[in-house]
Amino acid sequence: MKEILSIFTFNKDDYDRVKKDAWIENWHGLRFFSGIALIAFGTMAVVSVFSSSIGRNLLLYVVYGFIALLFFGVSHYKVNSIKVKELFVYSFFTVLLSFGIVMGTIISPQDLTVSYIVLMIAVPLLFTARSCVINGLVLLSMIIYIGLASFTQDNLIFTYNLLDVIPYGILSMFVTAAIMRNKLQRIRYQKDLEILEESERESQERISNYESFITEMVRYASSEENPDKVLEQLVQYIGERLHSERAYIFEENSCGTFDNTYEWCKEGVSREKENLQNVPYEGIIEIWFQQYQKSGNVVIYDMEEYKKTSEAIVDLLKPQGVNTLVTGPIKIEGRMIGFYGVDNPPREMLNDISDLIEMMEFMISFMIRLRENANALEHSAIYDQLTNCKNRKALDWAYTEKYDKSQSLAVVMCDLNGLKEVNDKQGHDAGDRFILRTAEILQSVFGSEQVYRIGGDEFVAVLPNITMTDFEEQLESARIQLGATASVGTAYKDIMDTDFESVLKIADAEMYEKKRNYYTCQRGERSV
Repeated sequence: MKEILSIFTFNKDDYDRVKKDAWIENWHGLRFFSGIALIAFGTMAVVSVFSSSIGRNLLLYVVYGFIALLFFGVSHYKVNSIKVKELFVYSFFTVLLSFGIVMGTIISPQDLTVSYIVLMIAVPLLFTARSCVINGLVLLSMIIYIGLASFTQDNLIFTYNLLDVIPYGILSMFVTAAIMRNKLQRIRYQKDLEILEESERESQERISNYESFITEMVRYASSEENPDKVLEQLVQYIGERLHSERAYIFEENSCGTFDNTYEWCKEGVSREKENLQNVPYEGIIEIWFQQYQKSGNVVIYDMEEYKKTSEAIVDLLKPQGVNTLVTGPIKIEGRMIGFYGVDNPPREMLNDISDLIEMMEFMISFMIRLRENANALEHSAIYDQLTNCKNRKALDWAYTEKYDKSQSLAVVMCDLNGLKEVNDKQGHDAGDRFILRTAEILQSVFGSEQVYRIGGDEFVAVLPNITMTDFEEQLESARIQLGATASVGTAYKDIMDTDFESVLKIADAEMYEKKRNYYTCQRGERSV
């Protein structure tokens, strides 16, 4: 029984899904069918003027023609309310059925009620609604018809009409139920198809946007040879493309805290990079790293709401004017070494940005790896591997005179004494330790960026823009710490009125003179 009834019924939840579309269709149907009714009643009114057989119905045709005209006029207005649409459509539906009732009971009670039966079967099929409502109106019209007919028709006509109205009424209700179900299924199918097509269109548009985003990001990445510059470009691109107020990268430093290493700000937005150095991991970054592990990114839709997750982060971000935020991790070899994000993107873009997180993370982490490799390569090219002092290549700036010649320049040449003897007697490891100790002394006195290893046991310290007093103090400290382990030669110029190599030769000559004296004394002591 349930299966049979399902043929004639339509689920209420399914109906609610298609209700709006069904009543848009019904409103167009009202315009069309009221127009047909207007033509039909108008035609019958005109014919009745010239026909004695239907002339007595002229007033009826005029009244219903006028009513049809009203519905036709109303149907041309744009109505958004479904309730209003239902009111007019069901009223028009009732008007048509009432015409058959009036014709069969009041105007022509002596005739068989063919017009009412035709209308009772045909009218329910004009519109689309739940069959229980349509059939309710049909049943109500049957009750009204039978009630009026019992008073206006003689018994024989009433009996014939009753035998016609009841079976045809039941048939009409069954047919209406089946057709309403098919109509609603058609609308539901069309709606599902439209939703699917819209979803596919949105998916294609999203894919196209993603492809465009990635293409542009790659273009930015290839526009600079320096990875450091590329990262600056990427941060700017991400911030601008995602319509954010600020974009940034944070990286873990040697202290275990996090520094804001790259930042882009929209015009008029204050920069926060200097204020966001050494951000602690515990209690702040830690919260995000935990969320990265679970969801891959952090999306903040409302900063006040996020207080439930972390008040510390809200206290950090709120003074910066941050209301919405998306951030994701930066991973290298599976380890999270930092994060990046955007502040105050439009709320409607937050989900799309969340989808782009992995793509952006790949590009950023790739460029950071390139930057680190480039830095390591550059470091190995200009730094000595044993001592971490700069090498001879790093001194090119002095040889090519890339300095202010109006300022002073001091040069210290240092050569180890007895390195060969240490290597021969104690081994090369001891010799390396001897070199390292000398380098550490020179770097501690003159600064790590000013000391260069230019040979196996030769070092030079180049000190631009230094006063004679400061130079003498540093030199005295170096001599005390080095003692007899190294020979030191110096040169000082208040103004560089000559080239660097000439100054270097002065210091070199003094160093070799002291080295000669050192070995002369050594030979003298051995002979004694």
